[in-house]
Amino acid sequence: MFKTFENLPPEKKNLILSAGISEFAHKSYKDVSTDALTKTCGISKGILFHYFGSKKQFYLYCLEKSMKRLTEKTEEVVSDDFYDIIFSTMNSKMALCMEYRNEMLMVNMATRDANAETAQEKAEILGKYMVAVKAESARTMQKAVSVLNFKNHTDITKVAEGLQLYTNALINKYLLFYQNTPEEFFENSESIKTEMRTYFDFMLYGICE
Repeated sequence: MFKTFENLPPEKKNLILSAGISEFAHKSYKDVSTDALTKTCGISKGILFHYFGSKKQFYLYCLEKSMKRLTEKTEEVVSDDFYDIIFSTMNSKMALCMEYRNEMLMVNMATRDANAETAQEKAEILGKYMVAVKAESARTMQKAVSVLNFKNHTDITKVAEGLQLYTNALINKYLLFYQNTPEEFFENSESIKTEMRTYFDFMLYGICE
């Protein structure tokens, strides 16, 4: 699919893709006109339809590429400290979001956009990558938990699962709070990490010796 576009020279392909992501990052799907889109991308409508068939398919392509970039694997953290593992991983993910700022903004816009035309396919793309994100997050938590000093008879697997559920609830709290101003999340990242550490301490107290 989209073979003609994929076969373009990398520079031209990246220029069109970056321009498209930029448009969809700052406006809802319905508010991005095909005229504005093609003008930003530096191509004609005919060329856009030749490459992708429709505005919708180009949107979904941009969303897929955005999610792929934002979920790239980061360097594995080598540490024997619980918080270092958790927050170093978090820092790496935030660095990816800063590197791919428009991609981050497009995904944020996509999660808030209730447009029915793209709803099903969009949900499939977001869902596929969220499964991968959750699996990676669970592995990170398992690694972080493995360095803790537990009391006797503590089920480490259950602790990791419980802390992961707790972490997901915290993340959802911040995503909801910053959903309309995602960049403020990064501006306040240090205070957020301090607050998260406090919450984690509540959970770990009475478990660790």
